[in-house]
Amino acid sequence: TYDLTRSLQDNFLSMTSQPFPPPPFKDMYAWNYFLTRELEECTNSLTNFGWVLPVVHGAFIQRKLHDYGRSLNLMLLARRSRHFAGTRYLKRGVSDRGKVANDVEHEQIIHDETTSEGVFSSYLQIRGSIPTFWTQESSVTMPKPPIVLNRVDPTYQATQAHFDDLMRRYGSPIIVVDLVKQSEKREREVIVGNEFRNAIDYINGHIDDQHKILYCALDYSHISKHRNLNVSSSLNDVATWSVNQTGFFCSFPQWKIVEGGSIEPFETDCHQHLSERLGVPFFPMEQIGILRTNCIDCLDRTNVAQFSSGVEALGQQLVVMGIRSSPKLDPSSIIVRMLIDMYVEIGDQIALQYGGSEAHKKVASAGEKTNVPGQLGKHKELLTSIRRYYSNAFTDRLKQDAMNLFLGYYVPRQNNLPLWELENDYYLHNFHVNSGRGALQSMKSYESIFGVDWNDNEESTSGQEKSADEIGSIDLVKQRCEAQNKALSQWWKVSIQAYIQQRMWMQLRENPKRNSGRRQSRYDRFNHSQELTHFDKFFARPWALPSRLSHEDQHKTSLDGEMGNLSSPRKASTKEANKLTLFDERVQSSKGNE
Repeated sequence: TYDLTRSLQDNFLSMTSQPFPPPPFKDMYAWNYFLTRELEECTNSLTNFGWVLPVVHGAFIQRKLHDYGRSLNLMLLARRSRHFAGTRYLKRGVSDRGKVANDVEHEQIIHDETTSEGVFSSYLQIRGSIPTFWTQESSVTMPKPPIVLNRVDPTYQATQAHFDDLMRRYGSPIIVVDLVKQSEKREREVIVGNEFRNAIDYINGHIDDQHKILYCALDYSHISKHRNLNVSSSLNDVATWSVNQTGFFCSFPQWKIVEGGSIEPFETDCHQHLSERLGVPFFPMEQIGILRTNCIDCLDRTNVAQFSSGVEALGQQLVVMGIRSSPKLDPSSIIVRMLIDMYVEIGDQIALQYGGSEAHKKVASAGEKTNVPGQLGKHKELLTSIRRYYSNAFTDRLKQDAMNLFLGYYVPRQNNLPLWELENDYYLHNFHVNSGRGALQSMKSYESIFGVDWNDNEESTSGQEKSADEIGSIDLVKQRCEAQNKALSQWWKVSIQAYIQQRMWMQLRENPKRNSGRRQSRYDRFNHSQELTHFDKFFARPWALPSRLSHEDQHKTSLDGEMGNLSSPRKASTKEANKLTLFDERVQSSKGNE
């Protein structure tokens, strides 16, 4: 079966290597992970992959179309993470483990079924809440609550943990498109936007230029209200830049797009040679890196921005697959209009899951308005706002409690408070704060990191003069600072290395034309396939061959035996002895041959 928790690129890599057992599903997208964890612990990895199936929460849309005589299947898949999952006002920002609210992975897949083997291509992008500590306390009397920075994180450890996770999953570069407002008369979105920008500046200070986080701030509200500015063109420029940075996956590329925009034939010989040389699966065109888009809710403006990236990626995918000759798609074409409907539908599904109503801002092609004009459009927006307000004020708490119970964040015990009596679920998702290990840690806990004992200075300088004590203290502080800076500059290297090592356990299938003397396959090592045919080897021996006489021969032999016994019983016994001797000789000869 197809693993929905993994991207098309990951599934192609595992299909090429064919490991046994298959790679485990991504537990961050399996919402039944807590319910099936005990079953997985009871069974081993050789059997649980056939019994445990992940339950994915999100949306899936598929359409079939024809373009330039090709029969194509276009799919959109949204996977919602189970970490820090919840509803709109109850889950904002990031947890202490680096998990953000409303974390959704979007995958755009196109399949050309005209060819016999079929050509596949996919493009990945994600959305998620701003990875800083901020909240919005909803109430019945306040439809639009203020934004509050509820925790102080001077070294931005949670934000760093979030980008560390992204680098491990997708590699580098990480492109961030921030759609929040950059200027307001009464600061609201600006508060969390400035904190996010400061966090990225701090983190980039410890990363090499090649792997720095690429940050792009685009004030969607300001551009849409300006007469001389166009939101669609601004988003298209950012989409083109981001797709060119990360690329996309294609199973069998025929063309490639160079820097000037021209198209050249794609050569796969060098990539195939590299894959055989390394011994791990390697495709000639893979996506390395990810585009991360966010606004305040990560619903309306984010969906429009992701559509722009999807259109740009689709145009390049069609060129690489050899279907079109230009990477720019006509906004009025059938394929773009179909993609608009698909993004509108999947955006409404994501908004219903997180916000309680369909999306406010609808995706539209260039030259069209995103909303319905006139009084009808205003009434529709008002009805959508009322639905969202009612859901956030009255029903979101019950939905949040159900998610916490289903996902295993709250486990009923005899001495615990009931779930409905908890004031909030803050300590259910922030484990370090609940156990007393928050941002305020003692310096003694950093002793193993710095490699210096905090009491060394007092013990070594107790018998010396005061000036020597001061010099020793200064040297010790320098050592600690150098060790801390070294530790801060190493985390991203470990993340990139972990991303590269993900496929090292995969081995290519053996090629019968090439005697490489590689190690035995994983299936043969676990199952000993040479022993599955030991019955054939057993029956190949001459003394073990079964013999069956026909009915006439059996009847004739039985009659002859009866007559022989009546005439000469001693002679019959001699024949039986000769048969036994002959059987023993055949057994000895077969053992000698072995």
